[in-house]
Amino acid sequence: MSVFLSEQNMMLIYALLMLAAGFICFRGYSVYRLALAMIGFAVGFSRVRPYLEMFKLDEGTILIIQLVAALACAVLAWSFLRVGVFIAAYHFVQDNLSAALSDMLAKKLGLPEIVYPLFAIVAGAAIAWLIAWLVVKSERVVIVLITSVVGAYGAVYFLRSILPLIPADIEAFINLPAPVWMAAVALLALAGVFAQGLFKHK
Repeated sequence: MSVFLSEQNMMLIYALLMLAAGFICFRGYSVYRLALAMIGFAVGFSRVRPYLEMFKLDEGTILIIQLVAALACAVLAWSFLRVGVFIAAYHFVQDNLSAALSDMLAKKLGLPEIVYPLFAIVAGAAIAWLIAWLVVKSERVVIVLITSVVGAYGAVYFLRSILPLIPADIEAFINLPAPVWMAAVALLALAGVFAQGLFKHK
């Protein structure tokens, strides 16, 4: 591992990203242009890596390309608010809902299992696109929900990324089951929704 990618530096990077995600969760609407840019950055950073790994590049090159892609998405999200909302909504739906919804749809249509993988890709993308398109038709409620949920998800994700780097015996905490982490995301997102005053009457 290079000096730049040392465990100490990675812990610092993850900690800063976790704080940024927490800020988005609790204050996203007040600075939602910035929040969307940060979400765009996170989406670009995370989405491009699986494709880069297919080319057997070294970690330094992968990181540089990830940063370029992340900055491009951040600029798009900052410059075009609707694009930013769309990116955030699409990213969340694709990661958390598309697989389950496409599986339900495939079973309802009675499709043979052999076409499930291809159908899941196409239907998952279509479902994510449709929901993201519907999301951009609103503003305040959608922005608060997106920033709360995505911010909470990011905070928990980066927390989980930090834990294995901590020089302490916290194996039991690291290996908590997925439902526990999802519950943490849900509770943090709910706290963010209330903190941003979604239910306050204007």
